[in-house]
Amino acid sequence: MSEFDLTAALKALSNEYSEEKASEIIETLLYNPTELTDEDHDLIDQLQSHFLRTAAQIFVEDLAYDFNTLVNYWEAFIGQLTEEQSAKVLEYALEQTEVDFVEDFIIGYRKFYVNPKESITFFSKIDAEEFHEIKFFIGRCYEALNEYQQAINSYKEYLNHDFFKAEENREQAEINRFYIHHTISSLYFKMNEMNKVVEIVDDLIHPIGLENYLENFANPSDEDIKSFLNEYAIALEETNQTIKANVLKEKIKTFFK
Repeated sequence: MSEFDLTAALKALSNEYSEEKASEIIETLLYNPTELTDEDHDLIDQLQSHFLRTAAQIFVEDLAYDFNTLVNYWEAFIGQLTEEQSAKVLEYALEQTEVDFVEDFIIGYRKFYVNPKESITFFSKIDAEEFHEIKFFIGRCYEALNEYQQAINSYKEYLNHDFFKAEENREQAEINRFYIHHTISSLYFKMNEMNKVVEIVDDLIHPIGLENYLENFANPSDEDIKSFLNEYAIALEETNQTIKANVLKEKIKTFFK
């Protein structure tokens, strides 16, 4: 299968728009995340409301059918749009939904970058037992508010939900746990709880080894992972594990050239 050329697809859509073609592009982006360029953003702007309204329609349908698509697909898609484009998708989505929990989520999501505390009010209206994903977003709000322990609690509640205990969801549970524990570790670092940092990162890395761990991050220019490992090295030093910290520092220098 050839690599998807988003820019070419958007240009073709600009020349001859159809909702079917727009839907195909959006579905491709949802399941094959692609980094949008400035040219892609300009092309989406040129398509005016058509493309974003189609995205909003699919967004609302997906949320009403399976709220889990939000964490796994839609957050990444919306996050790749410009701030104005993201706001438009959510605005159009509100116009198209009559489902209470979807409306509460969209309003809360729209407010996140302006007033995370208000977002929590709307997210908390959603039944967290039925829609366990909402705990993830509440965690993000607390993180934005620098209420780190509350954020950690919400992330753990999300990861410990019964949904992830079902056999068919175990693989997704492990993926979620792997990535969210990176966030939790960094929050403990900000709280200066170095023993907790070491405990969590050891649990992530030791079962597979550092080399295999780094294979999950093929791009050595990934500054987030470099920062994460540097925090781990500092935590090792502050918990009197100097030799282990020095070995890690040398590995960081070698990998992140």
